[in-house]
Amino acid sequence: MSNTYRQPCPGRIFEDLGVGFSIGCFGGSIFYFIKGAIYSPRRKRFLGGMMHVRNRAPIIGGSFAMWGGCFSSIDCLMLYYRQTDDPWNAIVSGFLTGGILAFRSGPQAAFKNALIGGVMLTMIEGVTVMITQYSMRMQQ
Repeated sequence: MSNTYRQPCPGRIFEDLGVGFSIGCFGGSIFYFIKGAIYSPRRKRFLGGMMHVRNRAPIIGGSFAMWGGCFSSIDCLMLYYRQTDDPWNAIVSGFLTGGILAFRSGPQAAFKNALIGGVMLTMIEGVTVMITQYSMRMQQ
């Protein structure tokens, strides 16, 4: 179950930083354009939407980039430490990333976000394993 389509670890971190920023900017642009258009006066909706995109989308992109960079760094550390590439690396990376990024809010918030990150990555990895097993059965 190794990820053979991914780059080796040092390049993977920078790739995930860029991908996270791009996804955050794209999604943030859609969200903040709609939000800005809704809360603007009638004849200035397009301009209000674009102003919200300009002001807020890069912030969301930076947040996604931080998550992707932190997750990839921990994933590469786990890969180096354990010498195996399996779903547990991603689950532990999600748990630790959630905790690290919420650490400034206090230990209770950090633990809560760590649990959320671990559960989310557990669900994602579980679905990935099920899809992989199903596709292998279909090929036989």
